[in-house]
Amino acid sequence: MKPWIWLRIAAVLQALGVVGHNLETLSTRPRHGPAEQAVFDAMRGFQFDIMVARRSTWDFYRGYQFSTTVTFVLIVALLWMLSNMSRRAPREARPLVLALLLAQVCSVVIGFEFFFAGPGLVGGIIAVCMGAAAFGLYQAEPPTLAVKQRVNA
Repeated sequence: MKPWIWLRIAAVLQALGVVGHNLETLSTRPRHGPAEQAVFDAMRGFQFDIMVARRSTWDFYRGYQFSTTVTFVLIVALLWMLSNMSRRAPREARPLVLALLLAQVCSVVIGFEFFFAGPGLVGGIIAVCMGAAAFGLYQAEPPTLAVKQRVNA
C-alpha cells in the first residue's frame, strides 16, 4: 500500500479515538458508585492559588481532558495533511512522519501504563500504520533531477 493510504488510515483511526475519548470523558457523572463521587468531590474541593488564579485539582483534570481532545484533533489534521504531502513531496514528509511516529509510540507506552488496553491497542495500530507509511516513504526514493535529465536526453 502507498504511504498516503497508511497515513489516511491512521488519521481515521485517530478520529475514532477522538470520538471515543469524548464519549468517555465529557460526562462528569460518576459511573462507579459513591467512591468515585467522593474522589470527584475531593478533587473539586481542594483549591489552591496558582499564578493569580484559584484552581482545583478538578480544574486541571478537566483541562487536561479537553487539551487531549484538542491534541487528538490536531494529530488527525496533521496525518491527513501529511498523507497529501507524502504524494507530492515524500522526502519532506519523512521527518514529520517520523516525529509523529515517535510521539505515537510514546503515547502507546503511556496508554498501557496509565490507562487501559483500549488506548494502547488503538494507538499501537495507529503507530503500525505510521510505521508502514514511514517505511514506504523511505522505500519510494524518487529519482533525482540528474537521473531524470539523463533519461530524457
